[in-house]
Amino acid sequence: MFCIDCNIGGFCRHCINSPSHSSIRHRWLQICKYVYQDVVRLQDIQKHLDCSLIQTYKINGEKAVHLNPRPRSKDSKTWKGRGGSCCNTCGRHIQEFPNRYCSIACKVSDDAYRDKIISFQISHFGEVSTKESTENECCSSLTESSEVFQVWVTSTGLKPKKKVH
Repeated sequence: MFCIDCNIGGFCRHCINSPSHSSIRHRWLQICKYVYQDVVRLQDIQKHLDCSLIQTYKINGEKAVHLNPRPRSKDSKTWKGRGGSCCNTCGRHIQEFPNRYCSIACKVSDDAYRDKIISFQISHFGEVSTKESTENECCSSLTESSEVFQVWVTSTGLKPKKKVH
């Protein structure tokens, strides 16, 4: 389990019920293993992150996405014959055409994706008309929000940490 609010991973079910977390409402993501790789259920992660254009996999009847890029297969040179495309960030094979990323980490680290979100925030705040005295506050809050976003993008690799206990 990964605690989104504490930004700590590796909690077991016993740690979740510990006094430090049981009295506080924290948001959790269950990290599962699929062929030795970390995945999360699509329905759980979509509440926190736009997962469109990320390759999904059916695992035990539920859709899941990889947290980190999948390892290259031994026959990675022959993937072109199988159809599909490749990940915009790492170049790994993607099975379904509309998808452009193999994992959450690839989508979050893609410069084009980051620029699109940041430019949307800037243009959104640029339309706000304010008095000159509050204009400086608006600009400073815009700068702060961009900095916060950039920190979020770089710090959200969603890589599970070592177990706490």
